Amino acid sequence: MRLLSKDHGWAGEKTRLRRLVSKFVAAREGATAIEFALVGVPFLGLLFAIFETAFVFFTTEGLELAVADAARTIMTGQVQSSTITSATQFRDQMICNPTAPRKRLLPSFVDCSKIVVDVQQATAFGGADMSRSFYTNPTMNYSPGGGGCIVVVRAAYPMPVFFPMLTTSGISTAGQVSYNGSMTHMLIGTAAFRNEPFPGSLASC
Repeated sequence: MRLLSKDHGWAGEKTRLRRLVSKFVAAREGATAIEFALVGVPFLGLLFAIFETAFVFFTTEGLELAVADAARTIMTGQVQSSTITSATQFRDQMICNPTAPRKRLLPSFVDCSKIVVDVQQATAFGGADMSRSFYTNPTMNYSPGGGGCIVVVRAAYPMPVFFPMLTTSGISTAGQVSYNGSMTHMLIGTAAFRNEPFPGSLASC
């Protein structure tokens, strides 16, 4: 029997190793899966961020329309002549569940119990409080004023983050605030106006 030298044996091992590497490089069976794994995570993150942003815009538009529509009932004196005496009642009856012929303008998925409403009078439009931090006040103000009064109606809705992995991964936290221990999109709807001179208006504002 013929014996191989150590050098000859090592040369054969190198040849076999070279062949294995060549076969591995030439293999294409799993290339698509590997390529998708490399681009899949950032692609899905971008896709979820687009969906989240679109949902925020859609809900904000609904909130602003609902606030503007409810504010008109103050401007025309309908609320002042009704039995509504608190911000909670104004929210529930005028923003969330308006009576016919008015229709609900808020998206159906909005939880009205989480909406914070603030109705205040102002001495002038330039001095009206338009800040966005009113939702931190545990007491919702309600002062619709009389005819000719300047009134500011604000509503805030803490919309939950539907794709929290965007926050935890740091992909997108724009527009999010910490509210009651969780990250939310704090959506704000505002209407500033002067009441019409309806009957029974207050003597002063």
